[in-house]
Amino acid sequence: MVRFKNRYFLCEYIQENQEWEFSERDLLNEIKDQVEYHFGQFGSGKIQFSFQVKYLNSISRLFILRVSREYKSIIWSTLLFMNMFRGVPIKIRTLSCSGTIRKCEIRARRLLTKWVHKILKCDMPNQLRNTIIRDYKQTKQILPQLTQ
Repeated sequence: MVRFKNRYFLCEYIQENQEWEFSERDLLNEIKDQVEYHFGQFGSGKIQFSFQVKYLNSISRLFILRVSREYKSIIWSTLLFMNMFRGVPIKIRTLSCSGTIRKCEIRARRLLTKWVHKILKCDMPNQLRNTIIRDYKQTKQILPQLTQ
């Protein structure tokens, strides 16, 4: 029996309007729509089987996608050319592409740690600081659950 070989993308989205949030389902549907726009029904049908959003954090703006190894170039190029999300300007940076979710998880933890340390060096109210620390701890608890 042959196992399914997947690729995992660790990405970051950058949007001008920081107040607007979306769910994993919204992200999944928008990327599928963009794949259909750029590659037609052929590309949409090819990624349909294994394409999944494994993780989305609206605070750190990181997400992890899973796609079949054979069709990673379809997703990669779609993410590169994606500039609108439901009418809102957005940029997506692909930070890492890996064969295992564990490597993406390690990279995400490293980026989150750097991000939190950078934020905490700035002057801010204690309530905001405590909220960032709480969200960071929750995220660190969620990431290991991806590999189980």
